[in-house]
Amino acid sequence: MTSPSREEPDTDVSAMDTAIKMRESSPVVRFATPRTIEKVRERAFAAAAGLDDQSRMSINQSMASVSYTPIMTPNRSGDIVLLSPSRTIAETLKSLATVTGQQLEEVWDEVGYSPEDRASQLNDLIVKFRDLCEQKISEERGVAETFSQTINEAKEEMQQLTAALQIPFPGDISLEHEQQSTLSDELAHLEIALDDLRVTASQALEDLQECRDFLIEAHEALGVEMNPKWIEIGSDLTMGQREKFHEKKAEMKSELSTRTSAIIQLVRDCQHLMRDLKMEAESDSASEIDKRIAGSLVRSKDDSFMMASKHRTDTCIGIDNIAMEELTKRVSELHVEKRRRKTRLQEMGLEIAKLWEKLRVPEDEQMTFTESVRGLGIDTLKKGETELQRLHAIKTEMIGQLIEEARQGIKELWDQIDAEEEYRSSFQAFCVNDENAFDDNLLEAHEAYLGKLHNRYEQRKPILRLIERREGIVKERMEYENLQKDPERLKQRSGALARQLLEEEKMARRIKRELPKLTNALKEKLTEWKERHSEDFLHQKAIYLDEISRQEEDW
Repeated sequence: MTSPSREEPDTDVSAMDTAIKMRESSPVVRFATPRTIEKVRERAFAAAAGLDDQSRMSINQSMASVSYTPIMTPNRSGDIVLLSPSRTIAETLKSLATVTGQQLEEVWDEVGYSPEDRASQLNDLIVKFRDLCEQKISEERGVAETFSQTINEAKEEMQQLTAALQIPFPGDISLEHEQQSTLSDELAHLEIALDDLRVTASQALEDLQECRDFLIEAHEALGVEMNPKWIEIGSDLTMGQREKFHEKKAEMKSELSTRTSAIIQLVRDCQHLMRDLKMEAESDSASEIDKRIAGSLVRSKDDSFMMASKHRTDTCIGIDNIAMEELTKRVSELHVEKRRRKTRLQEMGLEIAKLWEKLRVPEDEQMTFTESVRGLGIDTLKKGETELQRLHAIKTEMIGQLIEEARQGIKELWDQIDAEEEYRSSFQAFCVNDENAFDDNLLEAHEAYLGKLHNRYEQRKPILRLIERREGIVKERMEYENLQKDPERLKQRSGALARQLLEEEKMARRIKRELPKLTNALKEKLTEWKERHSEDFLHQKAIYLDEISRQEEDW
C-alpha cells in the first residue's frame, strides 16, 4: 500500500509579522548562560531519577514521541527569535495533527475499524498527549524549583564565605527589583559574584590547609597532642587567622629543629658508645632500640648528619617524646656498661700482671696476649677471663713452690725488721708443712702476711735512716774522743798540725750541731711508733730508745 505524501505546513505570514512586531516593541530579554542552565537541568533530572521504572519509561517514551524542531523566525535585524510556547505548540501540532489524522484514517480504513473503535483510539491518543503535556509541565516546574534551590544554596555559600573572610555581604546581589529578571539570570549573577569569593577563599583555605597539614605532621613526629583550634580552618579565612597559623608553623619548625638536633646528638652518643663496646646492631642478640639507633642517621648533601625519618620505624628511632626518653635512658645505660667494663678490665689487668710476675710468665707470651686484646668488647672480657683461668691453673700446679718462695721472703723480712721470736711464731700458717694442705687459701695467707711485713718494713725505713745517720755521728764522736786522747798528734809539723786541728774543730762543731738534733727527732719518732704499734722499736735486737739512753750515759 502506498502511503500518501506528508504535506509541509504553510508559513503563516501574519504570525511572522506579529512576532516581529513583538520583538521590536519588547525590551531585550536576558538569558542565562547555556552552562548554567544545563547544570541546573542536570540536577533537576537527577532528582527525577528517584521515580520508579514504569514512570521513567513513560517519561522517556513521551519525550521521544514529542521530539520536534521549535519554530524560529527571523526579525528585521537578522536575529533569530523564538516564538512563545503556546504559539509554537499550536503551529506545530496543527500540522502534526493533520498529517497524523490522514495516516490514521488510511490505516483504519485498511483495517476496517468501526466508528466506535476509531473514537476509542482517538480518545486514547488524546489522553496520552494530555498526560505527556502534564509530564512536561511537571518536569519544567522541577527545573524551576531546582533553580530556586540552587540560588538559595549560592546565597548560603556566599554568606558562609563572606562570614569566613569577614567581609560585608554584597547588598546588590539580588535581581528581584529588576523587571523581567529570570531565575537563570539571578543564578548567573550570583555565580559571577561567587567566583571572586571562591578564588579568595580557595587561596586562603589552601594556605591554611598547608599550615595545618604541617602542624599535624609536626605534632605526630614530636608525639604531642595538637590543640583542636589548629584543626578547624573553614570558619575563619581572614588574613589574621592565616598569620596565626604561620606563626604557629614557625614555632613548630623551631621546636622540630631543636628536638631533631637533640635526638641526633643522643643517637651519635649511643652509636659511639656502641662502637666502643663493640656492640653489633645487626646481630641476632641486638635489642630493637639498638637496631633503630644504628639505622637512624644518614648523611645529607653537605655531609652532615640528618634523621632517616622523623617517625618511628623498624630501623629508625624517630623524634617523638618516647624516642627522647629511650635515647636518654640508653645513653646512661651504655655509659654505665662502659665504666663497668673498664673497671673489670682494669681489675683483670692488675690480677693478670701480678700472676705473670709471680709465675714468671715469659715476656713474649705477655706481649702476645697484650696485642690480642683491643677495646671494650665482650671478646676482650672473655680473653681476659680465659687468661686468668689459664694463670690460675698454672698457679695451682706451682702452689707448693710459690708457698716456699713466700716463706723465704717472710724470713728475710723478719730479719730486716728485727722481728722477735714471739712475733714470728704468731704467724701459724708458716708451720703448715703438709703438702696436701697446700692450696690457694694457704698461699693467699702467706702473701697477705708477706704484704703486711713489707708494709712494716716500709714504715721502719724512715726511722732506720735516722738511726743510720745518728750512729754515724756517734761513731764520729768516738773517733773525736780518741783523737783528743792522743798527744802525738800535736807533734806534727806546723802545716800538718794546722790541718789536723781544723779537721778536729769541724768534727766537734758537726757533733755538737747534728747529734742533739738527730737524737731528739729519733726520740719523737720512736715514741710515736710505740704508741701506734704498742711495742718498742727494735734495732739489732735491742730497744733503740734504751740504746740512746745508754749512749748518753756513757758520754
